[in-house]
Amino acid sequence: MKRFLLLLAVSILLLTPCASAEDQTADLVFAPETAEPVTTDTSEQTPAPQETPTPQPSVSSGDPVFDFSNLTLDDPSATPIPVDPIDKPTPTPMPEPNYVYETYTSSSLGISFSIPYTWLLNPSTNQSTTIQFVEPKSEMMDPDGYQTRLTIEKVETGLVQTADDARTRLESALTQLESTFTSFTPYEIASRNIGDARGSYCYYKAEYDDGTKTYYMRGRIIVVAYEKALYQVRITTPQDWYSYYENVFRSVCNTLKFGV
Repeated sequence: MKRFLLLLAVSILLLTPCASAEDQTADLVFAPETAEPVTTDTSEQTPAPQETPTPQPSVSSGDPVFDFSNLTLDDPSATPIPVDPIDKPTPTPMPEPNYVYETYTSSSLGISFSIPYTWLLNPSTNQSTTIQFVEPKSEMMDPDGYQTRLTIEKVETGLVQTADDARTRLESALTQLESTFTSFTPYEIASRNIGDARGSYCYYKAEYDDGTKTYYMRGRIIVVAYEKALYQVRITTPQDWYSYYENVFRSVCNTLKFGV
């Protein structure tokens, strides 16, 4: 009996260390890719803060990705540039001409027509073939621009003239005008009559540099055939005021009479 109790006591002493080792290994885990044990705390742990990734713009295939890091801010003192036609300023309405006309008769040219009575006859032209009226400087709509003038010329040919002759003369007149201005651009030629006189007309734009300033102009010229003569009526105005002065041109053409 004593021997049995002795063996039992020895067995208990041998088993006690093994149970202690099992209890310790319960607190050990092995990290991947290493044989070194890592002790873990079985108590509740506060999770480490995770960095929230910056959201990236969703870009469909083919869309460009823009880098705004070097963007230059708008200058608040800059003057905005109008974008035509979205924010283009409304142009100032052009005033209506308020001319008082008088009839002028030229016996040398055999014509009569209406002209603003304040306009001045240029005495430097050859009155037997050319007459020219100039707007007074006091009435100029563009004081710093070109001084508007209306010119009428007559060319005697000795033969009865046609609409084709008038067109040929117009083309020649445009060539002569080109040599007069610093820059000259004619537009398309079209048919135009004055009463029974048949012919053609053309619009043009021009520039003239007098050495101190460049003048910008627009104009209109018409040449018609009447019996054995060709008549040229021409007006040249400041570029921005052409539609205003065209009223004078129309008045002359509408009242022009031949064979006076």
